[in-house]
Amino acid sequence: MPPAASSLAYHEHRELLAAAVDQAIIHHPQLGQLIGPNPFDLIQQNHANHAKFMDNVFFLGNTQLLVKTLPWVYRVYGARGVSMDYFPVELRAWRRAITEQIPDSAAAPLLAVYDWMLDHHNDIIEAANRPEESAAGPAQDGSVLAAFVESLVTGDSTWTDAVTRDYMAAPQDLERFYLEMLDPAMREIGRLWEQARITTAQEHMASSLVIRMMSKAFAKIESPTHPRKRCVVSASPNEHHQIGAWMISDLLEVRGWHTRFLGADTPSEALLATLDDFRPTVLALSVTMSFNLRNTAELIARIRQYAGAWTPRIMVGGRVFQDTPGLAASIGADGEARDAAGACLLAESWFEAGDELD
Repeated sequence: MPPAASSLAYHEHRELLAAAVDQAIIHHPQLGQLIGPNPFDLIQQNHANHAKFMDNVFFLGNTQLLVKTLPWVYRVYGARGVSMDYFPVELRAWRRAITEQIPDSAAAPLLAVYDWMLDHHNDIIEAANRPEESAAGPAQDGSVLAAFVESLVTGDSTWTDAVTRDYMAAPQDLERFYLEMLDPAMREIGRLWEQARITTAQEHMASSLVIRMMSKAFAKIESPTHPRKRCVVSASPNEHHQIGAWMISDLLEVRGWHTRFLGADTPSEALLATLDDFRPTVLALSVTMSFNLRNTAELIARIRQYAGAWTPRIMVGGRVFQDTPGLAASIGADGEARDAAGACLLAESWFEAGDELD
């Protein structure tokens, strides 16, 4: 990975680099063949996301993050009709932009990473084409999950309301409902969106229905709270995915935790103010997109500096952590959770070990 001086140079020039790549691609003589039926706005967004993602890779010095994410990018854009030939064209445009805008001494280590991506283009394609498993787990029948997912993407609220009633015969059924039905369904929705088998509108509609189901189910819950079990749950700044974090908040309350759920894209200052007022035992931060890791690392550093002796234990979770060991520790977190159940168990273990704050 590039040294700190090169990483900083990339960080400071990332928007200019992305603009230069935009210009190179939009004037490419084979633009239509490269981007397929997509509007250039989609490609422009990819360039902006690429700049933020590589900024995170360089900041963290994490090669595994790069290796694990690239096939996902190829798969998502390829499913939408972007040619695999677009990627080497794009990467060469990034090389030219770096050469033109960053001094040679700082540029050379960055160019080496882009050369590696170009050299492994075919390997990335092969990894992107490997079949993915369905989200159905051992506790869930695949046909039942498929029918439920179909009702979500078609907006069949009558069917989803019936599922909620069937699962929620008693308040103690909430955890099973979330973990056996809603969580795997949303994972499957995400997989279908990646493969362009459902539209963004359908993904949003499914998410809205799941939130509606969670609200109805949780309305039946009345759990006594332990006075010292306090947790703030939030999506990281600039992170717009919130259902997983919401599930964690609800399931902790079922277990007797007093929670504050702050939702998506909570500004850092607002989060710090909540921590100061609520003094939680645990802070759970949700991060889905890899290009939000640097922001999360900077937030965690601010919390530790700001909070001092009463700093809560900080856990992180989200898809980006699942395939990259050590990533949570590298951004300053105390632990990570693979799913909502794991988050609850980690919070309980911290509390039981005597790490609660007065």
